[in-house]
Amino acid sequence: MAAPSHAETRYIGDLMEITLRTGPGLNYRIVKMLKSGRTVETLETEDNWTRIRLSDDTTGWVFSRYITSSKPKSLVADSLQEEIGPLRTKVKSLTEENQRLIKRNQELADELKSTREELKSLENQYATLQEESGDYLKLKDEHASLTKTLEEKDQRIQTLEKQVSDAFFSAGLKWFLAGAGVLLLGMIIGNRIASRKKRPGLR
Repeated sequence: MAAPSHAETRYIGDLMEITLRTGPGLNYRIVKMLKSGRTVETLETEDNWTRIRLSDDTTGWVFSRYITSSKPKSLVADSLQEEIGPLRTKVKSLTEENQRLIKRNQELADELKSTREELKSLENQYATLQEESGDYLKLKDEHASLTKTLEEKDQRIQTLEKQVSDAFFSAGLKWFLAGAGVLLLGMIIGNRIASRKKRPGLR
């Protein structure tokens, strides 16, 4: 006796093909062959047989053990293949992006190394400039001090030259005046002597 069954979705199990018959037994005529993974709707069961309905409303009987509530492996595999396709595309895209990031990371690493070397060079140059600037400031102070000393010495020389010049002028003037006085005195004496010599002749 057939037992009624609530309509449920089932799948043809993992077989290549099974027979759909007009009744619950091998002596019934085969309606058609059903491939593994096909979706069917269960209507009722009798002994080891289950009456099903196909998507085109065809009904018939199949062995109950050939249908399952779980998706068969072939159908799961097909579904997975469909999912794997986009995943493979995504993995390829991620791999390319990863390669690009690896390349960019290497470029950044090289740039960082170069920047560090430039920074080290600048630090060395700065240290050298600091050292040289210290020497420069020291030399500048020494130069300023020497310049001041030279100015003082030059001023002193000018003062001494003026004093020497004044001294020579004073001495020369004295000698000139002395000489002029001697010459004038000689002239006066000579005139007097000449006057005396003329006087006897006049008598």
